Amino acid sequence: MPRVQPEEPTRRRGGSRSPGARPGLDRAGAGSGTTEVRKQQAVSLPQAPDRRQMDRMTSILAPVRRVTQPKVLGIERVPHRPVLFVGNHTRYGFLDLPLMMSELWTRRRIIVRGLGDHAHYAIPVWRDLLTMGGMVRGTRENVRALMRAGQSTLVFPGGADEVFKARGQEYRLLWKERLGFARLAIEFAYPIVPFAAVGAEEMYQVLVDSRTPGAAQVSALMRRLVGLQLPPMVRGVGPTLLPRPERLYFWFGDPVDTSSYGGAGNDDAAARTVRDEVRAAVEEGIRTLRFEREHDPHRGLLPRLRHEEHELPELATADPDAWLVTRAFEDWNEHGAAGAAAWVSRWAQLTDPPEQPGASTWRGRDRVLARLDQVAAELGASSVEVTDAHTVGDQVLAVFELRGGSGAPTEPQAFAALVEVDQDQIVRMRVFLDRNEALGANKQNEQRPT
Repeated sequence: MPRVQPEEPTRRRGGSRSPGARPGLDRAGAGSGTTEVRKQQAVSLPQAPDRRQMDRMTSILAPVRRVTQPKVLGIERVPHRPVLFVGNHTRYGFLDLPLMMSELWTRRRIIVRGLGDHAHYAIPVWRDLLTMGGMVRGTRENVRALMRAGQSTLVFPGGADEVFKARGQEYRLLWKERLGFARLAIEFAYPIVPFAAVGAEEMYQVLVDSRTPGAAQVSALMRRLVGLQLPPMVRGVGPTLLPRPERLYFWFGDPVDTSSYGGAGNDDAAARTVRDEVRAAVEEGIRTLRFEREHDPHRGLLPRLRHEEHELPELATADPDAWLVTRAFEDWNEHGAAGAAAWVSRWAQLTDPPEQPGASTWRGRDRVLARLDQVAAELGASSVEVTDAHTVGDQVLAVFELRGGSGAPTEPQAFAALVEVDQDQIVRMRVFLDRNEALGANKQNEQRPT
């Protein structure tokens, strides 16, 4: 149950906090006393799950995935670089979050580090399971360490308030005035990917919550003693705790750029601007998914199982050749030249930009992949992010950026390519230093007599 933002203390500056406040992601904010708080927070980062562990998790979740058949919108918007995922926490959280992380892995090969509430680590065995999954204590210094290491991180600003929603609060964001995630994203110029999740709120019906007479006093006592309110008492299928087999829906929005703020994480106005932009995006994502669900002919369990849907990203159906090109680069990022080889014809050709040192035309799959490896190494690039891909005429125009291990762009940063696809393989790729050159070359090619 990743958490991550406790309430802001009443006084942001100085050493004091509001009564009962606990150090956390928003506690070590900018201002006097920050250095002292940082020293008190030990950085504790369990090792990130490796590919084998992620594949094992995916296989374990396969039966659940078959029942819930997640419908995923906008996953192609997630860039191939470290990002901060920020979204809504559905009730109880554990019902849909593992499946969303599995979708990011299986579709985009992205490993996400969740942030965990301190209360989780007081429970034996449970804390060990969370640690094996890569969860990290939700402290500001731990998040800083993740960002310095260039790891994608996930945060729920609503934290336990959203996990333990009362009746009538379904899909409401309970972020209050929390700014911690925005401050850290600005400090490290991390792009924020807003996401939304719908479906899990309907898996349980709330019978008793923190506002129910009698339970309210117990909830207040628990909050004082352990910092968490009384979890809602629920029922799922019939009178049991078995969750109802609702379909799950996930949405990813356009990344929110934070680099323009110059690393000023202590700028309250900048942090509020970023937070409000992200919150508006998440709310729009929730509305989009609820509309999608209301018009989904396969929402019910039996229609889902009969249909046995294996959905592809929108680009795969709208522009299959462009999708093939993006998949080739994604496999390059994940597995290197060996991964991309399956998408490249044995007789492929690669033409360098004329301005490139040693520019030439390289023929044959092995020489093409070796040349791409050579250029990436010379530029210090470890990944390729396709920022645009669409068919123009009989070729695919692909615009991509090269990034180093920290996610920072290389120099030159962007290239464009005209890619010819035949029988589901790349047969020719001409690379240019900018998009306009590629468009000009494509226009000349179309004007040639056939």
